[in-house]
Amino acid sequence: MASPQGAHVTFGGEGQPARVPWTPALIRVIAALNIALFVAAVDTTIVSTALPTITGEFGGFSLYAWIFSGYLVTSTTTIPLWGRASDIVGRRPVLIAGVGGFVVTSALCAASFSMLSLVIFRTLQGLAAGAVVSTALTIASDVLPPRQRTRVQALISATSGVAAMLGPLLGAIFVFTIGWRWIFLINLPLGAISVLFLLGYRELRPPRVAEDRIDFRGVTLLTLGISALLIGLGTGNANAEPVPLALAAAVALLVAFAVVELRSRYPTVPLRLISHRVIGPLLLVGLFQGMIQYGIPPYGALYVQEGLGGNAFAAGAVVIPSSAAMTIASSVGTWVMLRFGYQRLVLIGAAFLTAGALMLYLGPARWGIAWVSVCMGALGLGMGVFVPPVTLTIQASVQWGSRGAATALNLLTRSLGGAIGVAVMGVVVQSFVSRAPRIGAGNSAVWQGLHQSFLVFLVAGIATLATGLWITARRTGERPTLT
Repeated sequence: MASPQGAHVTFGGEGQPARVPWTPALIRVIAALNIALFVAAVDTTIVSTALPTITGEFGGFSLYAWIFSGYLVTSTTTIPLWGRASDIVGRRPVLIAGVGGFVVTSALCAASFSMLSLVIFRTLQGLAAGAVVSTALTIASDVLPPRQRTRVQALISATSGVAAMLGPLLGAIFVFTIGWRWIFLINLPLGAISVLFLLGYRELRPPRVAEDRIDFRGVTLLTLGISALLIGLGTGNANAEPVPLALAAAVALLVAFAVVELRSRYPTVPLRLISHRVIGPLLLVGLFQGMIQYGIPPYGALYVQEGLGGNAFAAGAVVIPSSAAMTIASSVGTWVMLRFGYQRLVLIGAAFLTAGALMLYLGPARWGIAWVSVCMGALGLGMGVFVPPVTLTIQASVQWGSRGAATALNLLTRSLGGAIGVAVMGVVVQSFVSRAPRIGAGNSAVWQGLHQSFLVFLVAGIATLATGLWITARRTGERPTLT
């Protein structure tokens, strides 16, 4: 709610009114959140069309998947830490630190001198991205009552969709004009504007208690476990061969992580929410959806450029239908959820995901870029239908003090699915690339690898559909109270 003078935006916890006025201060906060999320969202797609050029300059194609997976691992595993930190010290300082860190690491990425250095800087960038995404979404839930919150969630989804659409095209434009390093430098002025707008945001939080703690052990074990899992799957291996020792280490580290979190009085990752009647199945949906959402930009663009012989602009254009459909469907999905609940939306979205993945995998290469665009549109519809409703449902299922952690867990599972999906797709592609003398358009081995990697989309779509059928069959009758 706004202060009497309207100079700042504050939130008073659970006692917020049914509606708050749209003061200039509140509008600046919402604008800051959307700018921050735009920067984080555009950075996940702007790299996709530029990376073949970067790989051509630096070499090291075996590290291709790590440009995305390294970013996703750190942004994924630190999301719970940032969510917990925002519950303890407040959303504003965490978000400002996240945006500032994102700006600094973007400058480092622009200064990369090798493929390995870019992987390292992108991995550091993911640390800041986790803070931006998790905290921005939580603030949007804090500053507005439920009815107004749905509209802002739709706006945020639209912002992310626009960023996803513009990202590949901006990447292509920079590659052909002022150079690929500007795909990172563009973040600097946008991040500064977001921080400037956030300076007027003041939040009223429940008083801190002595028992407030951040469980760094859990975050460390989770980060090491996921990293070991990706290495064990063969990510970054020139021959795309599994590494049994790394897989064994991943199992041990993840088991240790679960034990630490379950025994902790103040866990950073609230694993207890997994058993929640509503939240648990929705987290599973997010895991499968993330495999598709994060796999489309890097491998959809690479498929067009290296498999179908298109240029960077064609690669960017083919991703647009997915982003546009996701943006439109997310707005419609939020409206439908208010009237019919989230269960049906999950089932409808899963059906679109499965259909789009099946069309993409079965479609022959001679159908070309147009057919790929149609398939991407179907996948975008599937994701857009249920992503905002799932977020709103999870947030509405917990109290204010756990909302940051619950939002972070939702993002964690989605990004974790993306990290695993991108890694597996990279291993599949690399297994074919390692048999070919070079990478280039018309290389049948490369095309086969990219085509077979789309099986990940199909498996994820079928798994989402099965989860949707399970949710519907349970007939929980539960949905968020948005009054």
